[in-house]
Amino acid sequence: MVLEKKGPDFVGVGVEKCGTTWLSEVLSQHPEIFIPKKEIRFFSRRFYKGYEWYNNFFLNKNSRKAGEFTPIYWITPFSNPAKKEYYPNWFLKRIFYFWRRLPSARDELKTHYPEVKVFAIFRNPVERAWSDYWFHVQVYSRNGKRRTAPFEKVWSEDGRWIKTQGLYAHYVAYWREAFPDLGVFFYDDLKKDPIELARSVYRFIGVDDKFIPDISHWPLKGNYPPISPNIRKMMVDFFREQILQFSAMTGRDLSDWLKI
Repeated sequence: MVLEKKGPDFVGVGVEKCGTTWLSEVLSQHPEIFIPKKEIRFFSRRFYKGYEWYNNFFLNKNSRKAGEFTPIYWITPFSNPAKKEYYPNWFLKRIFYFWRRLPSARDELKTHYPEVKVFAIFRNPVERAWSDYWFHVQVYSRNGKRRTAPFEKVWSEDGRWIKTQGLYAHYVAYWREAFPDLGVFFYDDLKKDPIELARSVYRFIGVDDKFIPDISHWPLKGNYPPISPNIRKMMVDFFREQILQFSAMTGRDLSDWLKI
């Protein structure tokens, strides 16, 4: 009897508001894939629970490829964890959520699961930041929670790491130090040919890529106000060098991302 390896076979590590929920859903449809929960958040919030707790999520894989998709792993360990939300006055209670040790998801995955497949999906960082901001504005408004800070304040103070998450070239280089075969996928492909994107991720994970998922449902797709020209220029100017480096690293033409 061959014992199955403990823990995940694949982990999606980024990036927020780039189609991760959609991608997790089409992965979970595959009969050879087991996703017990999309975001376990072990390395970003629940590391204190220990590896036995984490491994237990994957006990019922039954010869399937098992994994999860926590996009905030991308920028762990967090810098300045107190500034995590979008409030006019930062929600100081958040400080206490991070008093425990904050690990590097990259280093922990490499040490404990050296053969794990790691991947991320990327979107124009300008559009990603704008979507991230308005998603939370709508969530907080709908739930009657706190008033949200203006975008310019959130941007200037890197609330919820709105800038940091878009530093793609920096973090791809960081992750490739441990995982040279890091899977890189694009939100642009999700919009152009979602079936082919799903199949390309199936191939990366190592399951049958002939399976065709149901793509009729697009969870959490938002409708937000357009970005003003001034704000777009501010963000394009900030991300320009990262976009150019990321384009060179991936061999992908990202000139559309630089349009103002």
